[in-house]
Amino acid sequence: MRRPLQTIKRQVFKPLAVSAFALTALLSPLMAKPVFAQSGGHLITMQDADIKAFIEDTSSITGKSFIVDPRVQGKVNIASEQRLSKNEVFQVFKEVMRVNNYTVIPTNSGEYRITLTQNAAQEAPLAFKNGVSGQLSTVILSLQNEDAAEAAKLIRPVVHAQGRLAANPGGRVVIITDFPENIAKARAIIAAIDQDKQQFETVQLSHLSALEAESALRTLQGARPDISIVAVPATNSIIMQGSRASLDKLRPVLSALDRPRSQQRSNVSIIPLRFADGENILNVLTTLLPGYTVEGAPAPSVALEVGSNSIIINALPEVQDAMAGIIRQLDERRPQVLVEALIVEISDRAARDLGVQLGVAGTNGSNIPLLTTNFSRNAPNLLALTGALAGPGLGLTDGIQGGLEDAAVSSLLGINGPTAGFASQGNDAIFSAIITAVETDTDSNILSTPFVTTLDNVPASLLVGQEIPITTGETLGATNINPFRSFERKDVGIKLDITPQISDDDTIRLEIKQEVSTIAGALSQASTLDPITNQRNIETTVLADDGEIIVLGGLLQDDDQISAEKVPLLGDVPVLGNLFRSRSRTRTKTNLMVFLRPTIIRSADDARPLTEYYLEQGRKLDLEQSGRDISKIDSILPKR
Repeated sequence: MRRPLQTIKRQVFKPLAVSAFALTALLSPLMAKPVFAQSGGHLITMQDADIKAFIEDTSSITGKSFIVDPRVQGKVNIASEQRLSKNEVFQVFKEVMRVNNYTVIPTNSGEYRITLTQNAAQEAPLAFKNGVSGQLSTVILSLQNEDAAEAAKLIRPVVHAQGRLAANPGGRVVIITDFPENIAKARAIIAAIDQDKQQFETVQLSHLSALEAESALRTLQGARPDISIVAVPATNSIIMQGSRASLDKLRPVLSALDRPRSQQRSNVSIIPLRFADGENILNVLTTLLPGYTVEGAPAPSVALEVGSNSIIINALPEVQDAMAGIIRQLDERRPQVLVEALIVEISDRAARDLGVQLGVAGTNGSNIPLLTTNFSRNAPNLLALTGALAGPGLGLTDGIQGGLEDAAVSSLLGINGPTAGFASQGNDAIFSAIITAVETDTDSNILSTPFVTTLDNVPASLLVGQEIPITTGETLGATNINPFRSFERKDVGIKLDITPQISDDDTIRLEIKQEVSTIAGALSQASTLDPITNQRNIETTVLADDGEIIVLGGLLQDDDQISAEKVPLLGDVPVLGNLFRSRSRTRTKTNLMVFLRPTIIRSADDARPLTEYYLEQGRKLDLEQSGRDISKIDSILPKR
């Protein structure tokens, strides 16, 4: 006996082995329930049957397990005149669920979940072709020519009320979640509209310059052109690509522009330059002028108006046309190159010092001589300490005694690392010993990312650093009158000098000079002497593709230095010789690598994402360091 439906939170119906005779005998008296007969198939007849009973009996016949949403309830009516196979029973079952606003969703474990069609689209499985009959499925439809957003507008009317449709403007993909018959309709619509309507047409110009025609047509189309236009100056022709309707609109415009010019033209014409430097164009035209001289006519001349960056030509009309053609071919927007450098330097320096100092000195006029071992790299200085202690017993003057004491204090201030020692003073002698051990480990990780943007074939230079003074000479006059010292300034920091050249296949030739220099130690400490600078230079020429990262050079260095100081003979004695020697070991490992990536910028569309990227990096750094909610960059350059 079934539990009351109101007590069921979630029901799972699993297939049961029920004979056809038993099922028919049980269900025949109750026509409100389905009847399944299994003689050559299954015959379904039901009137006002409970939908959950229908689900349970379908599970028994098909062998499938169902997980039923608690919200699934109601009555169903079915009448079939033909016997159905198990698969046909399942198809009828899914259609009955759909009619009652429910859907059947397969799970990863092989079961089927029955839930409301509303909001079920997000759970629909990904399918191929048109999906599975009677079930919500998600299918990806690809387009070759049509814009996905425009295609979605035509597909939307055939999508089920609970279906889903997504498309990105300018893309070529439509994602649809729906029942198979609606997906098939969407696929048919796409097949009808996704046709290649683009056509090519070449227009030979007789009088109008191809570059002038290209400029006029691009201005006419505005910011969203529906035709691609390319000028071919070598043949003075225009190549257009677009729909037939769009080409038909532009063709009369070209015909109207491409007409013979009036023969009453002035001998002077002014050509404003768009991109080129006027000085360079003037030099080219001046070189070519002798070739355009016509016998019996005034010699042609050219001039530059700097304020408007315009070329003024004084010549016959045909000479003006020839020079104007040269100017238009040279006055092209040149691509730019963004060069990003990456300098990685990892350094590890380890040093170890171990030394023993011994000292014996006589006092109060005794005959004990002064004996000491002292090594220059160790502090404190045992000789200075012994002299300061023994000085009063030696009868030294106050000046000499004060000097010894000052030297001892300075020596003590120079202690670095653990130091142990002892001293003993009797009536006639002082005995002392000091043991020092120092170990230092210094790591550095330097990452520099300089970058610079420049025009094709135009040198660019970047310097981030400081100027430091370097002594070039000094003079002391007689009796030290009017002394002076002369300096020169030297740049220290990161320098990048680069000249890019772009080839036709977008291969970039780069002439590079990269320098990284630093001051060894603090500049204030080296102010009395000329500072020492560390230098890393690379000067080379490389080839790189657009956007390719290329290594310029590097250095892998492992420097291991061992030095020892000892007392002759005594320092060589086994074991006890350690008391009469000092050892030092320094190991430096340096890894230096320099990488570079050039990126070609041909238009504002290429430059915009790069600029936005670095602006966003600047905003993040400003917000992190300042703690403000709004970056100063946005107050100076507000977002548009």
